[in-house]
Amino acid sequence: MSQRYLSSGRAANRKDVIYSCSITATKGGSEAGATSTILSVTSGLVWLLEVDFPPGCCGLAHFRMFDGKYQLFPATPGASFAGDSVTLHLDDLYMKQASPYEFRVETWNEDEKWDHTLGVRVGMAMTRAEMSRYMPALSFENFERLLAEMIANQELARQAQLEASLRELSGG
Repeated sequence: MSQRYLSSGRAANRKDVIYSCSITATKGGSEAGATSTILSVTSGLVWLLEVDFPPGCCGLAHFRMFDGKYQLFPATPGASFAGDSVTLHLDDLYMKQASPYEFRVETWNEDEKWDHTLGVRVGMAMTRAEMSRYMPALSFENFERLLAEMIANQELARQAQLEASLRELSGG
């Protein structure tokens, strides 16, 4: 698996940012030979993921995103997103609070003739005030409680995914 590193600059005074990058999935690829691209981010609340699948992909260019070994998008382990002439827009919530502050994006392209370039955008809020914009019905105290619950649930899901991987590797 090859690996690339991408970093999106941001204004120093911004507390709510959208990281953006373009990732080219080269022709003739497969899931086994997926390219791994590192998207550098900061700590904070992910409130948006967008993936542009340009015309001509025909469902042959694939995308998935990880926080370490934990697959974030799509949530089903081993699954991938693919499309044609569509922008996938997910206004989901995920708290990125642990170092390293990066996401790993895996892409591959089963098209035998053409490379395809996917556009990827990740929206993040970095302060508690900015985070509360994405949960407007919550008081700040409720927001903090909900955030703690969300982090605990994310950790449970991460542990379950790791345990399933270990069982699969050990043949049981």
